[in-house]
Amino acid sequence: MPMLKRFSLMAAPAGLFMAIFFIIPCGVLFAYSFGHTSYADISFGTSPANYLRVISAPLFREVILRSLEVGSSVGLASVILAFPLAYAITLGPLKRAGTFIMLLVIVSLFTAYIVRIYAWRTLLGRNGAISQLLTASGVTGAPLEAFSYSKAAVIVTLTSILVPVAVLPLTSALSGVSSQSIEAARSLGASAFEAFVRITIPLASRGIISAFALTFVIAAGDFITPQLLGGPRAQLAGNAIVDRFGLSFDWPLGSALAFTLVVTLGLFLWVLTALLRRLGVKDRP
Repeated sequence: MPMLKRFSLMAAPAGLFMAIFFIIPCGVLFAYSFGHTSYADISFGTSPANYLRVISAPLFREVILRSLEVGSSVGLASVILAFPLAYAITLGPLKRAGTFIMLLVIVSLFTAYIVRIYAWRTLLGRNGAISQLLTASGVTGAPLEAFSYSKAAVIVTLTSILVPVAVLPLTSALSGVSSQSIEAARSLGASAFEAFVRITIPLASRGIISAFALTFVIAAGDFITPQLLGGPRAQLAGNAIVDRFGLSFDWPLGSALAFTLVVTLGLFLWVLTALLRRLGVKDRP
């Protein structure tokens, strides 16, 4: 009993923080999703009409599917780009400088998010550095327009921003991989690639899945990058939610769209994790 009381006292601050800043706001938002709005008032309710509107409206289905597509692309690209760096500073040639490199990665996370978006906007804009370089090389027309205010620009920008985020769980997972296990596999006749596929990847699978899930959720829920770099055909569900809360003042519909997005992302990650486990990539402790 004293142990339980001590644990309750230790967990109380964190529980109070979560209740005030997460559980209660989400509960209020969830209650709003069943209500209705007018020009003068927003009220709670019990009608699922807002969720039916989200499911039946082609616009909302399109932005949710586009969010899944962009989030998956960014998550996959972030893991692929972050894995070599994480491997190099844990098991590779940069192991001695790993602490310093990790410090640089963490410092990069403190760089203003909006500043990096505007930097990519300058590079990918119609008159940006990349467009000018392509024009000077003789490339014009559709390939040039593909880089400006498009889904590709959103994916490139979010990937550059989220690669440092993916490095953290990958480094944590790879640091637990024993180099002796890899050497044992090599001594038994396995090639470097076979040891990498059969030893390193399975043992680091938890970090790989965590890195993908983290970057996927952040990218799929983003609204600033599509707003500044996406153009009309690259807006995500986050933009539709912001519009419902800010422009049309339809908080109940915006709340329903937000919870529909959360459930969709959760189901997508659950299905993906189950598929990876079926293929042999397990989320090992």
